[in-house]
Amino acid sequence: MYKFFLFPFLGLFGYGQEVLNPSFKSGEILEFKVHYGLLNTSLSSLTVKDTLFNGTPSYFVKAHGETTGLAKLFFEVDDNYYSIFSKDSIKPLEFYRDVHEGKYEITQKINFDYNTKKALIDLSTIPETLQRNITDEIQDIISGFYFFRSLPEKELLNKDIPFEIPMIYNSDGAFTFKLRYDGDEEIETIFGSINCSRFKPYLPSIGRIFNDPNAITIWVTKDANRIPVKVKAKIVVGNITADLQ
Repeated sequence: MYKFFLFPFLGLFGYGQEVLNPSFKSGEILEFKVHYGLLNTSLSSLTVKDTLFNGTPSYFVKAHGETTGLAKLFFEVDDNYYSIFSKDSIKPLEFYRDVHEGKYEITQKINFDYNTKKALIDLSTIPETLQRNITDEIQDIISGFYFFRSLPEKELLNKDIPFEIPMIYNSDGAFTFKLRYDGDEEIETIFGSINCSRFKPYLPSIGRIFNDPNAITIWVTKDANRIPVKVKAKIVVGNITADLQ
């Protein structure tokens, strides 16, 4: 359950990369508290740093999620992700995840070869490197979030046209991720009232956790920074909410 909710706001998207205007920089840290009803269940964070990847000026973004308190006793989660993507075009260069969720564990690294249009996937569970086809527009679930934050407003605020972009997360290969603008709303946060834009990602595979393909709502600040301040997921029983701290 947690892997679907701790990072649902990481895989957002938009159109042409030639219009990017990054609103974030090295040193930015976003921390979220996740709760189910009145119970605080987990913490997650995103940290941006500068790096040089094979000679390319890049950003290194680390995402971390872990259960806390009583939730940790029932189902322990310790997930670590990172994405390295170019500064000029926000194209992913390397994506990594080290997932520990109860008895499920996996380590995976994806390198992106834009010359051959291949994603090279190394998994802890198999010895060989897998290859999956990609396009120049591909994003991973972390780089996609920062790509979204860098798009001009006119590309995003259209209720009638959902955004689509190819995305890759695991060895299943690329898939089409969809997101819809759902209007504006002023919400109460620990920082006071904040004017936000609402977005809804589409969940093609609902599974056992969600009973609605539009179950997740994301609120981001209605300004050039587009900082996510709240994420809410309606699940089969109750709601899970993540709030910016």
